[in-house]
Amino acid sequence: MPNKQPHSSIEPEIIIDQVLSISSSQFEGWPESVKKLALELAYELFIIRYNPFINPQSVQKSVFSRLENERGGLAPKFYRIISQGLENYWHEYLEDQRFKEKVRKKISRHLSSENIATNPSTLLECSTDATDLRLDMPMMVLFPENTAQVQAVVRLANEMEFGLVPRGGATGLTGGAIPCSRRTVVLNTGRLKAIMDIDPETMVLTAQSGVVTLDAIKAADRKGLLFTVDPASKAASSLGGNISENAGGPFAFEYGTTLDNILSYKMVTPTGDIIQVRRVNHPRHKILSHETVTFEVLDEQGELIKTINLTGDDIRTPGLGKDVTNKFLGGLPGIQKEGVDGLITEASFTLYPQLAHYRVLCLEFYGHSMHNAMQVIKEIVALRDEIRKSGDKVKISALEEFGTKYVQAIEYQKKSSTYEGEPISVLILQLDSDDAGALEDAVQKVVDLVSPYDQVDVFVASDDKEAEEFWEDRHRLSAITKHTSGFKINEDVVIPLDVIPEFADFLENLNLYYLALAYRKALNRVLDLPGVSIDDEYILMELQVASNILKQQMTKEALPEQIFELQIVFFFQDLKSRYPEHRDMLEDILQDLLRSRVIIANHMHAGDGNCHVNLPVNSNDPEMMRLAEAAAGKVFDEVLRLNGQVSGEHGIGLTKIKYLSRDKIEALKVYKEEVDPRNIFNPQKLVQRKLISVPYTFSFNQLIEDLRRAGLDESDLLINLLKSIQNCSHCGKCKQACPMFIPQKGKLYHPRNKNISLAGLIEALYYSMLVHGDPDPDVLRELRTIVEHCTACGRCTKICPVKIKGGKVSLEARNYLKDRKVSGHAIKDRLLDYASSDPSRQIPRMAKAAAVGQRFQNALVGMMPAFWRKRAKSPVFQSRAPAMEYRNLSEILDLSRQNLFVSEKSDSSRALLYFPGCGAGIFYPSIGLAGMALLLETGVNIVLPRTHLCCGYPLLASGDEEGMRKMERQNVQLLNRLISDFQWQGLEFTHILTSCGTCREGIEGYRMRGNGSHLKHQDVMQYLLENLEMSSATEPAQVLYHHSCHVEWEDINPLKAGEIYAQKFREGLNLDVQMSPGCCGESGLGAMSSPRVFNPVRQQKVQNLGEQLSGVDSRVPLLVGCPSCKIGIGRCMEMLGEKRRVLHTAEYAAERLLGNTWRKDFLQRMKKAERDDNMLLVKAG
Repeated sequence: MPNKQPHSSIEPEIIIDQVLSISSSQFEGWPESVKKLALELAYELFIIRYNPFINPQSVQKSVFSRLENERGGLAPKFYRIISQGLENYWHEYLEDQRFKEKVRKKISRHLSSENIATNPSTLLECSTDATDLRLDMPMMVLFPENTAQVQAVVRLANEMEFGLVPRGGATGLTGGAIPCSRRTVVLNTGRLKAIMDIDPETMVLTAQSGVVTLDAIKAADRKGLLFTVDPASKAASSLGGNISENAGGPFAFEYGTTLDNILSYKMVTPTGDIIQVRRVNHPRHKILSHETVTFEVLDEQGELIKTINLTGDDIRTPGLGKDVTNKFLGGLPGIQKEGVDGLITEASFTLYPQLAHYRVLCLEFYGHSMHNAMQVIKEIVALRDEIRKSGDKVKISALEEFGTKYVQAIEYQKKSSTYEGEPISVLILQLDSDDAGALEDAVQKVVDLVSPYDQVDVFVASDDKEAEEFWEDRHRLSAITKHTSGFKINEDVVIPLDVIPEFADFLENLNLYYLALAYRKALNRVLDLPGVSIDDEYILMELQVASNILKQQMTKEALPEQIFELQIVFFFQDLKSRYPEHRDMLEDILQDLLRSRVIIANHMHAGDGNCHVNLPVNSNDPEMMRLAEAAAGKVFDEVLRLNGQVSGEHGIGLTKIKYLSRDKIEALKVYKEEVDPRNIFNPQKLVQRKLISVPYTFSFNQLIEDLRRAGLDESDLLINLLKSIQNCSHCGKCKQACPMFIPQKGKLYHPRNKNISLAGLIEALYYSMLVHGDPDPDVLRELRTIVEHCTACGRCTKICPVKIKGGKVSLEARNYLKDRKVSGHAIKDRLLDYASSDPSRQIPRMAKAAAVGQRFQNALVGMMPAFWRKRAKSPVFQSRAPAMEYRNLSEILDLSRQNLFVSEKSDSSRALLYFPGCGAGIFYPSIGLAGMALLLETGVNIVLPRTHLCCGYPLLASGDEEGMRKMERQNVQLLNRLISDFQWQGLEFTHILTSCGTCREGIEGYRMRGNGSHLKHQDVMQYLLENLEMSSATEPAQVLYHHSCHVEWEDINPLKAGEIYAQKFREGLNLDVQMSPGCCGESGLGAMSSPRVFNPVRQQKVQNLGEQLSGVDSRVPLLVGCPSCKIGIGRCMEMLGEKRRVLHTAEYAAERLLGNTWRKDFLQRMKKAERDDNMLLVKAG
């Protein structure tokens, strides 16, 4: 029978207890057949609380129908127990749903409907965090916008007795933001996004708690200041979460953790009161062990409630660089409490001056022992202390280390040519100073202190680019999860610096131990193979080696783990030669050994002794999970033996509570009972060692295997989608890159969240096809909603540590929906089918019709009352649209007669192929004309297609990959013929140029060949800025620049595209460029076909522009690099009532370099040009 149970790591005894309320001992006495049936039914019914995409009524019907069908084979006693347990579980669920509705109605008095989320995707995404652990689904997720709304919700929670779980960026690694009980509501701070003030004089930043850490860092940077709270999760974590966890990061070595840098904060207590906490006389440095710090707690009226004094040793255990295990902290509210005593809504932080100079060093250690690396770390820390005592002119602001497991996981590119093999450890450090001389002296001291050690190489970054490359390796460490479907046990510990070498030795021996354990299991499997002698002396010798390691009679000194692993591989090669009939099975055993062995990977915030111990685990492998948890327990035991603590920055949460000392738990419990007598905030957390249930994780591998066995029509496609996302580590870094992450507008559709939902949706599709034979239409609609919230720009892939192609995943899912004829855009699909049937004819015709229709629409909108326009869903009726031209580029240039344009300045046969696409060729031919006018100034010959060509990207974006590929084949054939024809005339093609990012992506697979080599693909402006000599007489000018989601230029980092464009425009066109970030909300046809998706995106852009343009001269133009963005930004200007010009960069460059009448002048030159067959000889302007 197909498996209908949830695909998770949840253990059977948990299911039996939760669903049937039967103890394990009672259940064990049942007959096997009855146990099997009871377990299958309980697992299936558990789905109603596990996957909100699956219809609960459908599950209930399936479960109880099967029970009735099996009743004849059950003894009445077992039937009664099973049916009663299932009935109770179902009725509890219904009662919880009724309670949920009561809560929703009362909350709606305080929050608008758009601030209350009960949709399945949000519930599922907010049931877990970066751990991917889950316990219970929240009733709903709330998005308060201010402190008053938080206060109202807290008071209602006290009245109705439901729990509240604060949630910031959900980057926690111990389960602190995971709901632990059914009647809980998640309080998401995503709409508390305002950076309220940055004061350069007092060097203070004040912001709401939902601000993403990296946004605060960037905001301070724009003021020339340094925000030093920089956890590795900074691209996704929130300021409030940093406070609740007392987060650290690389800068903590010099500047301390969040607690060291906070000045004041406002929070709502569990009883609904508002308090202000402020630090007295902050000295602007990290809290030292001998110091005492004072905090004052004030009520809403500013009256002093109490004063709290903490010594440095209260904050951090003596001898440790970090420590977040003292949860009580003298009763200091909020900080380090992991959300159990209220919600922080606003905070102020210290800022520091940015130092003028910095150097980044990379140290690579080779050999088989970490000992040298650990000794060097101790010496660098001693150097830091020496520098502080002698004037503190240089800051060693970061000291980071990662070991061999990470070297392998991130495919680290070694820098040393002196030593062979992979480095066993890599150390990265950054030094900052205002004194260049003192900085160079400090760098030299680091180099000198390393020199006595063997097998170490030192590299000093020569420039900013190389420094960034050094740090990029550190930022990609999440890739450790690649071979275990993105799941890992992620623990951080902190130890005294003196014992770092000893701890490193311990970890090396632990890895050796677990490799031996896996090897022994594999060898026993080999002995079970038919024909393999149990007396095989070589196998027995290897078993003895494994046994010696497990008995600790052999350690890493005698047999380093790396050597042992190589020996294992070689031994299996020998086995294959001796037992060739089992070659395939032996390879499977070897791969299973390597895949399922427990690996203990370690990286460090080395200067603080803060070690991050990661154990990648296959969540569908219960044995591997148990072994990994046991290994983590061994690590914690060793850390405590070495006088360390179980957390330096991640916190305690669910995963470490059993290792926290009883006195620390008791101190927090007493405090919690005092401030939260009804146990409202984050119930069940930090106050008891035993968890009320065992957290579980989703299993991709289980679902993939079930899909494979089920043999459904869609199995292969759904399996491919799952494999595309299963390595997601849930780090959330993709937030920073995703246009669909706009929490202020309720948009949380960044790839991490979509990956969580997509896995749940595929499981729901699988279940509905098993139960009903067809996918549930509601599930398909939810899938469409998820994948439509994607511009397919691909920026997320660049920032992703494991390089998940989020845009490609969305396009493949759209393709699936279109194949099932449930794309939701029947009219758009028909129009695209019509256009693609003969694009050279149909698209120009449709564009003319659109231009005429637009004029009518603009006139109509002008007559509509404003309140009607505000209520309209479609942008067509919200504002006037930017005017499109009626005549296209082909008609203006008469390309059917001549499509080769030769510059009078040309002195060679060099030519380029210009592909203007729909944007520069149809809707805004002015862009194409501007590009050509400027290109001819470079003296290059230009060839255009005789008829209009579309790149086909709109087809791909709508889910019609087959249509796009058909258009691609036609285009390639036509363009190759075009190139060939002109090559016969003596032209040598070097480039193919486009004028928008989607055209660039649409044709990047064409691989056009010129004279023996592939044509270089560039954007028109990219080519011009490299090849056109700019006029030095041009006066400086100010512009605003909006860069599109899809990168226009080739071979640049999409995450830095805007900055690169701006810099090139500054240099090439003598411009003062001010960036305008954020998606314009047009997304090709997206604005028209999916207004519910893109209207909020545009509204946010309008809000951003309104703030940015305040006080900016209306004559300053707003530039774009994408024709679709020209429409989108034009709409924004209309909505703002702005008359500001919106120009493509090519149009503006033509105006700036060729004069305001460039278009008229260029067309006059076209008329006067000498015509020779299909060629125009264009005279210089």
